[in-house]
Amino acid sequence: MNLDAKDFKRLQWAIAFLVVMGLVGGGSVWRALQEQSRGEKTFRAATAAQKDIQTKLARAREEEQELREEIGRYQALKARGYIGPEKRLDWIETIARIKTARRIFKLDYEFAPQRPVDAGIVAGGAAAGGHEIMSSQMKLQLQLLHEGELLTFLAELRDSVQALIQVRSCAMERIARGNADPGNNAQLKVECMLEWITLKENKP
Repeated sequence: MNLDAKDFKRLQWAIAFLVVMGLVGGGSVWRALQEQSRGEKTFRAATAAQKDIQTKLARAREEEQELREEIGRYQALKARGYIGPEKRLDWIETIARIKTARRIFKLDYEFAPQRPVDAGIVAGGAAAGGHEIMSSQMKLQLQLLHEGELLTFLAELRDSVQALIQVRSCAMERIARGNADPGNNAQLKVECMLEWITLKENKP
């Protein structure tokens, strides 16, 4: 089939229309691809923001739980009397009561002045845990029938006083019968160093 000039003239509007439609269609496809790309970027940004919010929310819940636990520990310590001024008079009365109740043959002690604890007593030293941790060192001398009396005495002391008692050292030796006091049947002489630990209450 041969086309002459008249045929081309008749077809030129159709060809132009097809070209225009092709350009319009290409532009629509390009815009669609751009919209898709922007949509994917928006989706990725929204997903990342959602994950960030979820991470922060999870961390906030962890911090809330940690705070609740910290408050619980603080309240427990305060209820036990570990927080606040040391109650040394109560300690002395408790020691005298246990000595009488347990019929301990001899019990002597001496408290040193209260001081901030060092890292050898509590890891982190006096500022560990956000409180000023204080301690009064006590030199304790006992005469007992056997080792079990020492363990019983220390256990009852810990349960009865408003302080955290830490044993630094204890030394025991048998009492020679020739050196025993008349009427004293004690078999052991014990010397211990104790730390009576309390926390200063933080002032607002």
